[in-house]
Amino acid sequence: MRLTVTLIAVAVVLAGVPAGALGAPTAAGSADAQQETDCGYPYSATDATGTEVSVDDRPERIVALQASTAQILWEVGAQDRVVGMPVRSYTAYLNGSEERTDVLTEDGTSVDVEQVVALEPDLVIAPSSIPNSTVEQLRDADVTVYKSGFDRSIGSIYAKTNLVGRLVGDCQQANATVEEMRADVERVENAVEGREAPRTLYYFYNFTAGNGTFIHEVIETAGGDNVAANAGITGYREISDEVVAERDPQWIITPGDAPLPEREPFPSTTAYRENQTLSVNPNYMNQPAPRVVIPMLEIARALHPEAFENGTTETATAEPDPETVTDSSTETAGGDSDVETTTTSEDGPGFGAVGAALALLAVALLARRR
Repeated sequence: MRLTVTLIAVAVVLAGVPAGALGAPTAAGSADAQQETDCGYPYSATDATGTEVSVDDRPERIVALQASTAQILWEVGAQDRVVGMPVRSYTAYLNGSEERTDVLTEDGTSVDVEQVVALEPDLVIAPSSIPNSTVEQLRDADVTVYKSGFDRSIGSIYAKTNLVGRLVGDCQQANATVEEMRADVERVENAVEGREAPRTLYYFYNFTAGNGTFIHEVIETAGGDNVAANAGITGYREISDEVVAERDPQWIITPGDAPLPEREPFPSTTAYRENQTLSVNPNYMNQPAPRVVIPMLEIARALHPEAFENGTTETATAEPDPETVTDSSTETAGGDSDVETTTTSEDGPGFGAVGAALALLAVALLARRR
């Protein structure tokens, strides 16, 4: 039972992570943001499958196949046109999301193609980890699908936000959202500039975020020194106890209720001894979308409280509403719904983030039980 619960828990957290971050090359849509001033139609753009996707008119029925895209659609003011999305605990913070049609299978691990087609969408926006075969199924049913690229940096989140705004005809609000994000990031950078960066570990169920991830950039921007990246970890990988002991993190950050281990070497780390641990909203931290600046600010304030003592460094992004924020730990598949394996495309390895992580975790846990 304990093994099953742990596997489910890690699936929740890792499902919020772009599958391509496990080592696949950057795909279309991950370039830095480019503002769109002309929001007219028809509009064409090349997606991560190498297909030129044409949108003839402003889409009135939109389906988002991942949570971060849904968040962007809410931020740019297109939520009233969203008819389908993952309707799970990790999207409940988006007001009115429960009124949309869930587009995932019952277990939440893949897209319900028939349900998506039945919604008669004008546009479907798919995440990078959705297999090309699923995209082709939808296109064969005469559905317009744009498949996004991987999100490896804050810049790629800017770009995706502007792109989604362009696809759905909300360029002005998308541009404004990106500018707010840029302003928030700049304020945080200015606040922590020149301050010593404490050794920081982002930890979830024996996994961490290393180089080539937007979470790494969030930590570094907030004034932390990512110990996983310094240990040579790239993407989302397991971190060994030996690395934790050697690097001795001064701060440990976890998403939501992800438990902190009681075994050594963790109790001996500076973070434990000085009670320097921080839990951040997993829906904001793990979903590559505009609200990632909220945990960035929280991390910066925790790591560098003296930089914010005068109260002059404020951000344009609203603080999370405790009544609408939910913890993704109650769902068996979460985050960005990047849960399908990518076996037919050339933009990633054969495993999505969850598949690879579960395989690694299962082996590790079974070995310990023996």
